[in-house]
Amino acid sequence: MSLTAGLDRLRDLINRISKESFGPDLVDVDELTDFVLFGQKDEGWVLLSNDEALGYRQCLNELSSSIEDRYSRKAVEQLMQTAILKALDIKKQRTKIPFEKRLESAIKELQNTLKAKPTTWTVHLRVEGLAPAGLPKKFGKVEFYFADEARIKQLIQDINTVIDLGANNPEVKKDVKSLTGQKLKSLTGATMASLKVSACDPEAAWSRARRELRLTIDVLNFYSDILFDLKHHVQIYLPGELQPVKDLSVIFKSDMHSVSLPYKTIGPLSEMSLNEITSERAKQVGLFRVSGILKKNQRTEVEERILSALQWAGRATVNTRAEEAFLQYAIALECITLGRKDHAELRYRLAMRTALLAGNTLNVRKLVKKEVADLYNIRSKIVHTGHYEVTNSELSLIRYLAKKCILRVLTEEPFISMVKEGDLKTWFEEASLS
Repeated sequence: MSLTAGLDRLRDLINRISKESFGPDLVDVDELTDFVLFGQKDEGWVLLSNDEALGYRQCLNELSSSIEDRYSRKAVEQLMQTAILKALDIKKQRTKIPFEKRLESAIKELQNTLKAKPTTWTVHLRVEGLAPAGLPKKFGKVEFYFADEARIKQLIQDINTVIDLGANNPEVKKDVKSLTGQKLKSLTGATMASLKVSACDPEAAWSRARRELRLTIDVLNFYSDILFDLKHHVQIYLPGELQPVKDLSVIFKSDMHSVSLPYKTIGPLSEMSLNEITSERAKQVGLFRVSGILKKNQRTEVEERILSALQWAGRATVNTRAEEAFLQYAIALECITLGRKDHAELRYRLAMRTALLAGNTLNVRKLVKKEVADLYNIRSKIVHTGHYEVTNSELSLIRYLAKKCILRVLTEEPFISMVKEGDLKTWFEEASLS
């Protein structure tokens, strides 16, 4: 979608609206099947119904997609609403200016705003499940740190500097400083993540930072059962996503001669400590290379493919629902072996390419090929029936194959030197002939 096309669509929409009744008091509510209501105190209110409401959302979609994620969708909508209100001039504040000129002025102002260059924002987000030992530590673009009193004090000082530069009177500034200071102190003792992103408004900055942090967390969780003790179920997560709990169940046998009271801890038993990872082990499993890939703003096709596979496998690693974890491992395996463009003969190619990556001998490859075909049947049953029960052995097998393939592409040549997805495809084709 181009910005010009989105603005042209908005121009047409405002032209249509201007020729009809658009105020909330002028619409027959009984005939509304869809509507959008918006307004501003100084500009009045607009109620768009049915076709106009649909056109409004189409404009919003085009404008939002044309600027990628430099602005949040909410910010784009507010800017678009302002343009509509200024052009319509509901409160007759600009009657000396013809409608056509008001319209072009509003569209031009919106265009200039949306084309503005993004600025750099530093975003601090809270994380859970990460031990404070050894922090601060940077992984990819993210610096993980422990929010002790000194760090919180620095954050408060930085916020106060921003407040002092504002236009409010000293009393208001004092009250704002007091309020924000109290809020920041509640983070004392938390584990935090800090990263820089490029955006045009704070909502977009938050969204981009959270997405980058989520990717980084998924990658680290991929290694949670490779670098840490399995029985501790270590996992990094964002606030609100997970809370370890003690779960007591009661199970009676029908003849009342037997009862069981399993008492289990659901969720991680301990925090992930990045301080425990040795440099030698990190290098062996590609952790340093992943960190380097995450730091990049421009990644190669193969690097994007690796990150996609890592993210799905990372989610699967910490997923307690076996069927969901199985599907996520299956997606990870498809990402690393098939990529985004290769969907022909999916089952055959998936089995063949997994065998080529995971098997070192012809006999092992034949076995892996058959195993993947069987696993793909399980994947299909889960997707199509929704209630297939995955066994521990099935989940272990697809986990092993997904991680084996990902780690090989991540840590071995010739894969490390590959840039284009076509390079991987060529390797698979040549390997299948040998």
